[in-house]
Amino acid sequence: MILRMPSYCKNFKCTADKCSDNCCIGWEIDIDPSSAEYYKSIEGAFGERLKKDIAFGETCSFKMKGERCAFLNENNLCDIIINLGEDSLCQICRDHPRYFESYSAVKEGGVGLCCEEAARLILSQTEKFSTYDMPCDDEGEDGYDEELYDYLIFVREQIIRLIEDESLPLKQRLVSVLCFAHKVQDNVDNFRYEKEDPFIVSKGLSIDMRKIKERLLSLEIIDNRWEVYMSRLSKNYGETERLICENKEPDETVSRYLQNIAVYFIWRYFMKAVFDEEIFSKVWLSVISTLFIERMFVHAYIEGNDMTLELCSYLAKNYSKEIEYSEENLENMEFSFRE
Repeated sequence: MILRMPSYCKNFKCTADKCSDNCCIGWEIDIDPSSAEYYKSIEGAFGERLKKDIAFGETCSFKMKGERCAFLNENNLCDIIINLGEDSLCQICRDHPRYFESYSAVKEGGVGLCCEEAARLILSQTEKFSTYDMPCDDEGEDGYDEELYDYLIFVREQIIRLIEDESLPLKQRLVSVLCFAHKVQDNVDNFRYEKEDPFIVSKGLSIDMRKIKERLLSLEIIDNRWEVYMSRLSKNYGETERLICENKEPDETVSRYLQNIAVYFIWRYFMKAVFDEEIFSKVWLSVISTLFIERMFVHAYIEGNDMTLELCSYLAKNYSKEIEYSEENLENMEFSFRE
């Protein structure tokens, strides 16, 4: 089996105590069974601390001190790494913000947009999207149609190629991707796996982003600051939409950021359709997420902010944190698009 990752993942490195939104704050962290047994075996003073600050049970987890993991010290560094080494981390801590999806011969992955360093890497890419392979000892997953898998791999390549076609305005690319995905969904529904190139749509597509905003407001809140932010965005939403409709948006660099975000969502979610055949809703999720993050960028622009990589990464990270890292929110969004 091989592990396939976006090329930019080679450059990812956790910024640890320099991170402004530490992943050890605000989240309850579950511990996999083998790591829990290892922690039980540690002796001495630190072993006693492990036993005291881990909630052992059917599902083990690190105890929290307020909003902080009990092992996150005052310098925002992990005491488990300091005392036992990085290899001693549990599976979630070792993997985050990486994500993975396994197929029969390939395990695909990447780094999630909810991490500010990963977001900076994703948005700052100036080269075409590419991947690299490395050996992987994991066992593959089956239970899907191999012909469908091959077809969707082809379609995803075409979609990413279209998103990166900078000879066209980004909105025209995204509309064309949606229309192509609609055709692909019809093909799959009728067992037609015809490998055809995507088509370019010249007409605009009306998407009621106000309805999308209202849908987002109805979802589970992960970070209370999100609710405050959405309230501020709502007050300026009319002006935001006006600027977007008049194409008076921030510079071309921001368009590249959005292009990279769209590719990220397609890479992360599209191939999951091999298991449920819901192609169109996954492309909807990718396009709508990109368009809403665009509105977050324009809102920041209206408020007088310079559209720096740091600010845009911060905004994209906040969206990802609220939508991608709640299974309930992600399912509700996809269900809405499916309906």
